[in-house]
Amino acid sequence: MNIDRHPLLTAGAGPAEQNLTDDAIVPYCDDLHQRLCWLDKVLEAEYKEGHLSRAAQKTTATFLQELCVTIAVLALKHGRQLLEVEPLPLTIDPTESGMPTFKDFWLLQEDRERAQQRLTHIPERAEVIDQAIEAIYGGHRPLKQQMLWLERSYLEQLANTPVVTDFRQMPTLRLSKKRGDQLFVTSWTGIIRSRNLFECTTLHFTERSGWHITGGQKDLMKLIDSIANGRHQLHETVGLLNQAPWIVPRTLERITIGPYHHQWTQNDDFIKHIFDASHSPSPFMLRATIERIATTGAAKRMPMDRLFGREPMEVGPNVCHRVLLVPLAMKQYLGDTDEEGQPCTVYGVSQEGDLVC
Repeated sequence: MNIDRHPLLTAGAGPAEQNLTDDAIVPYCDDLHQRLCWLDKVLEAEYKEGHLSRAAQKTTATFLQELCVTIAVLALKHGRQLLEVEPLPLTIDPTESGMPTFKDFWLLQEDRERAQQRLTHIPERAEVIDQAIEAIYGGHRPLKQQMLWLERSYLEQLANTPVVTDFRQMPTLRLSKKRGDQLFVTSWTGIIRSRNLFECTTLHFTERSGWHITGGQKDLMKLIDSIANGRHQLHETVGLLNQAPWIVPRTLERITIGPYHHQWTQNDDFIKHIFDASHSPSPFMLRATIERIATTGAAKRMPMDRLFGREPMEVGPNVCHRVLLVPLAMKQYLGDTDEEGQPCTVYGVSQEGDLVC
């Protein structure tokens, strides 16, 4: 059982915001970027163990790459504070997720919309280099040119790369080209705003006879959009998918990334004890939860189902598998349990980035 231990959350205060200091922002982003790359390796190992499908693993890997790019852009953005360019510090959720707050991602989206326009007013890189050389030969420090170079680097990366949004739906793919094989897969990603956690959901479904995915794509997008805006359990999501007459859901998988405990979070006594006892030079705990549910057969059709041509499906148990990524020193201390002593798949990572399970 997952216990909500933090006193602020127990009192109903909800997730809080904490401003990181100027000298902590870039190290925080660099560490999170690296640890998300390690988590990608963990999920690849979980796929090989049969805990998630290849489609879910690939989609989550793409999502993690996008998240890493976004974290890199955040580091560039807030690193510009040292040049007194960006007035807003990076905020994290210190009580529940340990991740950057949704507000920072939302502001980054606004910055991205303005970045292309601002690039037209900044000199090209070659011109900035020429101006810097001229300033150096003139006996001056090229401070202005350094600011222009950093701003262009930030705006180019922001304008040319997709950053994480609160919701994005992936294209629907057919898993086999064989005639009569009507198995499809689609995925969507998002941010749980209330908890500042990231999640990726993958749906495998078959197509009812007489319907075609090309003609029903808009209906599917609208249906998934209505599902993603709420916080539903997997069996509830399958029930909502049963409302589409041409979709027969088969499996539904959800991967939640986080919470992420580290030196800047308000760690409770359980986690502090593990951090101190393991003697790790840079302690952290990055969690991921893999949930899977499958349909077991056709459910009883009500009169409205017959009227609209729906084929509702019954669902099996919700299978939940938790993984924990920690430094190798903490893995040696924890073994195969989490900080509460509950069974958990714990992955230790060495300083060279090698995983030990």
